[in-house]
Amino acid sequence: MKLKTIAMTGVMSLAGLGLVGAGAHAVFTTTTTSAQTINAGTPAMALWANGATNTCTTEAIAKAYPVTCSSITLPAATVGSTFDANSTVGVVNVGTISASLVSFTVTDTPAVGYALESNMGLCIGDVYGLGYYGNGFLTNAEANDPLSVGSPVTLAVGATTTYQVDLYAGQASTQGCGAISALPESAVGESDTVTLTANYNG
Repeated sequence: MKLKTIAMTGVMSLAGLGLVGAGAHAVFTTTTTSAQTINAGTPAMALWANGATNTCTTEAIAKAYPVTCSSITLPAATVGSTFDANSTVGVVNVGTISASLVSFTVTDTPAVGYALESNMGLCIGDVYGLGYYGNGFLTNAEANDPLSVGSPVTLAVGATTTYQVDLYAGQASTQGCGAISALPESAVGESDTVTLTANYNG
């Protein structure tokens, strides 16, 4: 009986050693993760100018009502054959991302006839010192549409700037564009609505 007990103990010990040996081949593992949410921002600009007919007359109003002030209408001007109707337009970035001014688009809607449209000059004063746009007749500016700014200039979120829009005839523009002839007699009684769009990329 004593010998049998010893033999059995030996067997059990060998089995235990076998189990330990098998466990030595296991591989320990772990993992890490990282995540990032990307939100597409919104480019948006608001405008203001003295006398704007939709009440967007100050920067504060433009910021408070950005949808209304995404476009403005400047007051009408009654002019003679020689005139210079200059307006300062303010721009504020009310979006969530920076945006770059890349070009201007010019359109107009003449009424009665086309003599005023054909003989009126347009000069856009570039506040960034890169030059002037639409230097000469309005119709030439429209023919070269869009008027590229060249190197796009970025406006940060919340930042503001201004540019000058000058419609003129019979003289040089106060914004530095060259002189053109006075309006002809055939322009008497005509009217023209000029629309300038500043194009931004964000």
